[in-house]
Amino acid sequence: MRSVAGFMLLWLAGCGTAVSSGHNTALSGMDLVAMTDKMAMSIAADPDVQAAIRRDGKLIVVVQPVENYMRGEVLPRGQADAFTGRVRTQLSKFAPDQFVWIMNRESFYNLRKRELEGVDPGPSPEAINPKYALTAKFTSLGNENSKGRTSFYVCAFELTNLADRSVLWTDSYEVKKTAVKGFLD
Repeated sequence: MRSVAGFMLLWLAGCGTAVSSGHNTALSGMDLVAMTDKMAMSIAADPDVQAAIRRDGKLIVVVQPVENYMRGEVLPRGQADAFTGRVRTQLSKFAPDQFVWIMNRESFYNLRKRELEGVDPGPSPEAINPKYALTAKFTSLGNENSKGRTSFYVCAFELTNLADRSVLWTDSYEVKKTAVKGFLD
């Protein structure tokens, strides 16, 4: 039993971290899950959001494209949409009676232009207008020297009232990642 525990400790000690040589400092799938879980829980638990739901019923929300202000990192549209899409999915799953998610008008018109057989695009965008917008802005700071590199990310999310432009909810996910250069890097 002691040798099994010793083996497990050695195995765990051998597992790499973000500080290990050869690893990059980019946002990862683990960050996606941690960030979106935190944001979904934060929105659902926010007292101002809950007060708006009690006052107005389900919040009608449109998700805006992610804004990328990161230093040197390319965040393709599909990967960026995964971050806001997962927040929406988590809230749809765990708070389905609190939010109505509607398609961005531009996406709606693009879908309608395709005229896909069997796809009902629903009522026109003018029939269902969002009252809130969920936005995400990604920024980063970085430092690179002969020993390695460090990146610090701030991913800020906001739920904004479109009628008066007031911010109903805001929160951020912050992470610092470090990579140490190895002998051959």
